Amino acid sequence: MAIVYRVVRQKYADRPLDVTGTWLNGGRWNPPGVGILYTTAEHPALALVEILVHMPQVPFDELPAYRLFSLELPQNSQRVVDATDLPPYWQENAYNRSQHLLAEWLAKPDVLALGVPSSVMPSGINYLLHPAHSGYGSVRVIDEKPLVIDPRLWSK
Repeated sequence: MAIVYRVVRQKYADRPLDVTGTWLNGGRWNPPGVGILYTTAEHPALALVEILVHMPQVPFDELPAYRLFSLELPQNSQRVVDATDLPPYWQENAYNRSQHLLAEWLAKPDVLALGVPSSVMPSGINYLLHPAHSGYGSVRVIDEKPLVIDPRLWSK
């Protein structure tokens, strides 16, 4: 069994596996109309970094509350995309260029979790979970706790 980590805003903590946001808006790896679960990282620190880059620019004491979820994936349910197999533009913020790169997996998920390099820290792996895969219902939340953010990460 593999364990991955996901950070979720407190107001969405009652549905940590929900993909509505990515279905509506798309993201780096998927176009709108195809929902997948993002921000599931191989380590809690990477999950935090992925959230930090998207946090609102507000004073530290006004940051929204977040929860850290530990998710257990079924055995043999993931594979990793090698960064060298991706085109050089995959890290750009113009998501429309990278949304087609995983089209085959998005249309017909052969694995539940696809590991992709983090655009923030390419040496780290984020796992995208596909709700249309038969194993999605087997993903288990095994731990949940408040995400504690050290103020030194926010001030400077």
